[in-house]
Amino acid sequence: MATTTPSLSPALLTASEAVALVLLRDGHSERAITQRTDVPAATLYPLAATHGITAPHGTVEGHRCHEAAATEPCSECSLACGRDQARALARHRKSVGSLPRTLRRQATGRRRKATR
Repeated sequence: MATTTPSLSPALLTASEAVALVLLRDGHSERAITQRTDVPAATLYPLAATHGITAPHGTVEGHRCHEAAATEPCSECSLACGRDQARALARHRKSVGSLPRTLRRQATGRRRKATR
């Protein structure tokens, strides 16, 4: 019976793990890698750190590779992660702003001043 736990040993890789590492090295996004290989992000980055594989610098995936390897992220990777977080925050703000007022209050937890 095959195990479903990831193999973190440098010598043992499943076919999907090997393909995921190659895709990561070639600059594919985390989402694309997960969809193609069914290797989750929680497994992908520690596996990449174990095998010494990093994503291209200046990408969010590169930043996560630095985190998994317990190294200080380079300035390019830190900026990419910051941009990604800012985009996610902007998407959230845009979607909350389009809600009706009562739902907007629930989502943000803030109330406007009462007008007289």
